[in-house]
Amino acid sequence: MTAILAAGLTKAGFELAHNSFFDTITLNTGANTQALYDKAQAAELNLRKLPEQLGISLDETTTTQDIQALFSVFGVNENVADLSVEIASNEFAAIPEALRRTTSYLTHPVFNTHHSETQMMRYLKQLENKDFSLTHGMIPLGSCTMKLNAAAEMIPVTWPEFGAIHPFAPLDQAAGYSALAKDLKEKLCEITGYDDFSLQPNSGASGEYAGLIAIQRYHESRGEGHRNVCLIPSSAHGTNPATASMVSMKVVVVKCDDDGNIDIADLGAKIDKHRDNLSSIMITYPSTHGVYEEQVKEVCEMVHEAGGQVYLDGANMNAQVGLTSPGLIGSDVSHLNLHKTFCIPHGGGGPGMGPIGVKSHLAPFLPGHIENGVEGSDCAVAAADLGSASILPISWAYIA
Repeated sequence: MTAILAAGLTKAGFELAHNSFFDTITLNTGANTQALYDKAQAAELNLRKLPEQLGISLDETTTTQDIQALFSVFGVNENVADLSVEIASNEFAAIPEALRRTTSYLTHPVFNTHHSETQMMRYLKQLENKDFSLTHGMIPLGSCTMKLNAAAEMIPVTWPEFGAIHPFAPLDQAAGYSALAKDLKEKLCEITGYDDFSLQPNSGASGEYAGLIAIQRYHESRGEGHRNVCLIPSSAHGTNPATASMVSMKVVVVKCDDDGNIDIADLGAKIDKHRDNLSSIMITYPSTHGVYEEQVKEVCEMVHEAGGQVYLDGANMNAQVGLTSPGLIGSDVSHLNLHKTFCIPHGGGGPGMGPIGVKSHLAPFLPGHIENGVEGSDCAVAAADLGSASILPISWAYIA
């Protein structure tokens, strides 16, 4: 389809920015860029507008009628069927020789054994029967398993209004998405005690990364960019020291006492030693030991007094909802695993989502995005401003 489109456009005198392509072409449209873009919008076709170029992406749902509609926008008088015949002899001309597949693929019998819907369904059921779930016994893996994936939450994901809209569609075409995201953020703020949220991070680990970047940017804005020491109790999640290392922080481990609580004396000693360079502490509450740290507020106050910020890992948020909140405890920023506490299914490694909540002083440092960024255009941590947007209706419905 893309080859047909490219052939018609070049015959009509348009110049391709690149002669090698798969499903996306870019046209050099110069001074006509805005006019052509507006004409496409009027025809209900979304193109990607660059300063003097237009990008067009096709996918497996594209039809010959779509190609014809694009031809109309660009004033192309070619016949789609005739162009198809022309390029059939060299369909892959736009894919460089060195990049064309020469080996066989999908050779496993599973790809050519099940020919009917019932055969396929029975095969999938066989796979399911191998799974060990809560219907068979206890799964000793905490928060990921503790939730209700009700049909009422899941159905909206199948609606094209949520599932078939492009992440970079103009915002005036995504008013419903924007309203849902805004309302979800307000609900999450109320639950957590934070002042603002970013729904961009695609996982808990990505949320941690975005949270620590926000802390770093906050310190830099105050002329304290040298603060790079991150205190992490030995009871923390393993992702915490990994994330701190990713953003080039120096990790300093704080001991725990015999009951699994943060050792306040050791914390005080580490704060005193690193006071001038203290960036933050990363704590998990309740801790990975399953402990509600009775001195958690004191921990936050000690770090704040030394000029540091408190990152509270939201992985165990299930155990807080309705009882307490990160904002009440004294934390400055947390990620929430929407696939844990707020019900998005998390099978086979995804889809996850780890939005970050922040107190107001960190809000200016939430991740932006160059396309439709709510928080500006800088420091994106995901390919789209709303991350895995299509699964937000699940958490919204669960909370509602």
